[in-house]
Amino acid sequence: MSSTVLPRMALLAGLALMSMGQTVLFAIFGPLGRDMGMSEVMIGGVISLAAIAVVLTSPWWGRQVDRIGRRPVFLFAMAGLGVTTLVFALVLEAGRAGWIAGTGAFLLLGLSRIVYGLSVTGAQPAAIGWVADTTSAAERTGGMAMIGAAFGIGTILGPVLAWGLSGFGLLVPLYTVAALGGAVCLLAWRLLPETLVAAPIPPPPLRPLDPRLRATLGTLVVVFVVISGLQQTIAFYVQDVGDLDNATTAANVGQALALLAAVIFVTQIFVANRKPAPGLIVRLGLGIAIVGPVVLLLWSGQPGILAAHALLGLGMGLVIPGLQGTASLSVTEDEQGAVGGLVGAAMAGGFVIGPVLGTGLYALWSGLPYLVASLLLLCALTIQVAARPSSRIRSHPL
Repeated sequence: MSSTVLPRMALLAGLALMSMGQTVLFAIFGPLGRDMGMSEVMIGGVISLAAIAVVLTSPWWGRQVDRIGRRPVFLFAMAGLGVTTLVFALVLEAGRAGWIAGTGAFLLLGLSRIVYGLSVTGAQPAAIGWVADTTSAAERTGGMAMIGAAFGIGTILGPVLAWGLSGFGLLVPLYTVAALGGAVCLLAWRLLPETLVAAPIPPPPLRPLDPRLRATLGTLVVVFVVISGLQQTIAFYVQDVGDLDNATTAANVGQALALLAAVIFVTQIFVANRKPAPGLIVRLGLGIAIVGPVVLLLWSGQPGILAAHALLGLGMGLVIPGLQGTASLSVTEDEQGAVGGLVGAAMAGGFVIGPVLGTGLYALWSGLPYLVASLLLLCALTIQVAARPSSRIRSHPL
């Protein structure tokens, strides 16, 4: 497998860059949007539009990965990442110059994020398909953990990029991401080989309710509803229970979210270097993650908040690659791109539902999102135990 090292690095660099571009946006877009006369709802809506585009198009991109290949879809995604990020930055430039504002800015920025979602969605199913092609069944979960780790390191590096480059101009981080998108596209063009062996008869479309995948995809939706709901409400919770000012709240929340991302990343690296049974680590991870929101409710000081996020990070660092590995091993070789598309749609679907659900529950009672989060994770664990994922996983001949 040594011949796959450099291509895999190019693949993972592209996935990390996608995550960096998102977290850079979180760091700089809010203040800029307000300066352009956009409300908080408009700013949040711009971000959500990309997730909706991912949900709607990810299954289609997954089928293209199995039809035309992993390489062309990934190259298109990286080129799209560079171009659409550049367009988004230019629209922000127009807003800063006073050429557009308010609803006009929202429409243009929203359209650019929709095009972004349509363009980059194929990257994850292409990566899942490529990793599935180049790993054995025993190595599959570890390979999927590397995909998660790439997203994790991008999540961590995005705010660092925003902090390090914004002194040269608020939009310099976005221009940097756009340039890096072009660079990764060229790198993948040089290094990434095609691994798809075309099937003589294309398989029928893979459906989200396929009995091989229902429990896995349902659990993925639940996991990302929980993650995104907690991320959306944690700043409110930290500020309200501690009666903190904005600066202290931002510092405490930043510490907690950075710890969450770091623990997920380290755990996925650990998984990538082992050959765990995917069903086992899913159940173990869910059992650990259930405790996180409970700790958050019972221990509302900063040490408790950090402990809760560490537990969530450890649990999610096991659950996510375990579910991805289970999904990949549950389908045939010529359905790997398709299952990657459904996995991407399930994850993005959680990000569409979670923030709305979390803020709605928080409006009723500040502790309700975390109580519901633990109950949802408990339901997911029950389903995983009842479904016995290991019995659905087939052996691959690789």
